Amino acid sequence: MSVQLSRFRKSALVFALLGAVLVIGAVVLRFVIVPSSMKLPADLNSFQKYAGTTQALNGQALAAGDLANLLTPALPITADTGVVVNAVDGDTAIVTRSAAITMPDGSIQNDVHTYAVSRVDYGAVALSDAQRDALVPAAQRPDFEAHSGLVFTWPMNPPKDGTMLYDSVAGVAQPATFVDEGDLEGRHVYNYHVEGVGPVADQAVLSKFTAFPAQLPKMLIAGMLQAGVVPEQSRATLAAALPTLPDMLDLGFATTNDVRGAIDTQFGAPLRVEQTQGIYATVAVDGKDVPTVPLSITTLRTTDPEVTTTANKLAENATTLSLMNVWVPLTLLALGLALIGLATTRRNPTP
Repeated sequence: MSVQLSRFRKSALVFALLGAVLVIGAVVLRFVIVPSSMKLPADLNSFQKYAGTTQALNGQALAAGDLANLLTPALPITADTGVVVNAVDGDTAIVTRSAAITMPDGSIQNDVHTYAVSRVDYGAVALSDAQRDALVPAAQRPDFEAHSGLVFTWPMNPPKDGTMLYDSVAGVAQPATFVDEGDLEGRHVYNYHVEGVGPVADQAVLSKFTAFPAQLPKMLIAGMLQAGVVPEQSRATLAAALPTLPDMLDLGFATTNDVRGAIDTQFGAPLRVEQTQGIYATVAVDGKDVPTVPLSITTLRTTDPEVTTTANKLAENATTLSLMNVWVPLTLLALGLALIGLATTRRNPTP
């Protein structure tokens, strides 16, 4: 009888140990492994395609006073964009966002920016000079810039309010306003709108307009108003101010940024983005630079195949996350508790 009891107790110990391992495994999976896996991957290397149009200043039309043709027609362009993690240090990642834009003449314009972001909520991380030198790879340092706001994606379970998006042309973060919610390719999305105006801070963009005059005659601006060339939001301000402005007007440079994004409500990934960015020569009115002369207007939109591909990937990720976050831990927990319960009964067998 004592031998049988000993066997019962040994098997009970084994069951109890296995049960404890399973319970601990469920806890570690749910509260350690899954949260860690939701951080920005250290090996992220993703790409998306955009299509759109571009218009540029027609210098010959400007010189000839042909204001009706001041901008070239909207010509098709494409953009291959990428987001690559260059380095990580704990919860900080160095990320490069690039865009290779194929222009109407077949030439490629590259736009490259490198940032320090949080691997948890993807927000900006401030680096000291010493941290920057230690963390940012040498190849990315020329493109590295301090920033604020989000630069490539929303966090998981994005909030409706309070999100700021960084505009690299203006060098500032701009508020994303929640518009509404809906469904896109089987995914639930929040729709946001960004509308920003500010001075051009990107020196690479400014360098394209070094040959543009530093001043223009007031009469030419008046003609642009009559021709409807001046952006609509600036017309009333300029029309009211022109009579009191000098005959020659000093010019600055500003950018307008209009972004509409459909953002996955679970993962925060942009499913579809439509962006129109304009560069304008500005006229100062009461100390404020008013966008006046259009120099370039570029519109880009996520291609439909990319929207479908991204939605399918997110659906797969949602299934995997549900398994890892809910069903596998619950199964491990149930099995572990069952084994512990069995161990209890075998430890005290009925005579």
